[in-house]
Amino acid sequence: MQEFLYNGIPREFEAPVAYYPPEYPTSLFELLSDDVLRRIFTCLTSEQKCKCALVCRRWYTVIWDPVLWTTLWINSSEVDADRAVKTLTKRLSYETPTICAIVERVNLNGCERLTDKGLTTIAKRCSELRHLEVQGCPNITNIALFEVVSNCVNLEHLNVAGCPCVTCICLTPSATLQAASYGQQVYLRHLDMTDCFNLEDSGLQIIASYCSQLVYLYLRRCYKITDIGVQYVANYCSNLREFSISDCRNVTDFCLRELSKLESNLRYLSVAKCEKLSDVGVKYIARYCRKLRYLNVRGCEGVSDDSVEMLARSCRRLKSLDIGKCDVTDDGLRVLAEHCPNLRKLSLKSCEAITDRGIVSLVHRCRQLQQLNIQDCHLTPEAYKSIKKYCRRCIIEHSNPGFFC
Repeated sequence: MQEFLYNGIPREFEAPVAYYPPEYPTSLFELLSDDVLRRIFTCLTSEQKCKCALVCRRWYTVIWDPVLWTTLWINSSEVDADRAVKTLTKRLSYETPTICAIVERVNLNGCERLTDKGLTTIAKRCSELRHLEVQGCPNITNIALFEVVSNCVNLEHLNVAGCPCVTCICLTPSATLQAASYGQQVYLRHLDMTDCFNLEDSGLQIIASYCSQLVYLYLRRCYKITDIGVQYVANYCSNLREFSISDCRNVTDFCLRELSKLESNLRYLSVAKCEKLSDVGVKYIARYCRKLRYLNVRGCEGVSDDSVEMLARSCRRLKSLDIGKCDVTDDGLRVLAEHCPNLRKLSLKSCEAITDRGIVSLVHRCRQLQQLNIQDCHLTPEAYKSIKKYCRRCIIEHSNPGFFC
């Protein structure tokens, strides 16, 4: 019986001799060229590729073509990820036993058994790494990320969402601003720290100072973040285009005033369920961030027609707006429709003051709507008919059983 390292990756990959089953009779796969096989194998995870390598000698040869291993992809909560990473990077090192230069992307999302040991192996062997995903890996800490950003200088994309032990990303083991003060930088462009519950303002300050080239930053449900942390982001990360602090309930209108310093660079902003926000903060965004394309203020009950109307007049390129459970009325919808006719997505969920009149004025002007959420709104079937009449391709989300075509 063949011995496996984990879930189908054979122990023989550690040795120069591999096992092959007897040749199968002619099949349709044998009619495919090597190039076509490569295209098929690119769709497989690393684990699946290793299993396919056992089918026959030809598949073994095709699968271990370096072209197919620019990405390491393992997504399993049961796999011994540390061991798998060590084995694969060793197998892919070819002429250089300690360097796996062909790997540029690593996806280990959901590998709950992955630890700092495995991630450090990636950091030390995959020096050309550009894209790293370790979402939902609860054992990863700042120590391993220090190794990653120190050794993988080309890293641009990092996803550590759902890693509660991660509180900082920097170039010093002690998590201080020392290196940043000397001009050392981490050239990340995309950072997702969603559900990193223990991230605090002090950690965010260090991240912002080291990662000043960030373009995309997501801090959803980082509950300890306050206005001070957001202020650091606004001051250091002047190139930021997309920013999310949804469910960060300690932030106030002051943070929106600070974010308005990003001006025309800011295109995407999500502050959903930040209950302390109001018209005051949204007006700052409307006044200075005129190229905004996406705004989510769902659940911010202090947001009303006042700021929505100013937003409509200032941000005419707006494509997606979520004002669910905000204090918006038909008057706000009318102004929105008048100034943002190219709106594609709009959520009015639980906007109880909206009536048929507001919906009619909206769809009469915004005929390119692709998605409209009117769940829990007090509307009649006539409103639904108006939407279908003027916005024929619009997907309507509703909770009224009386709405049928």
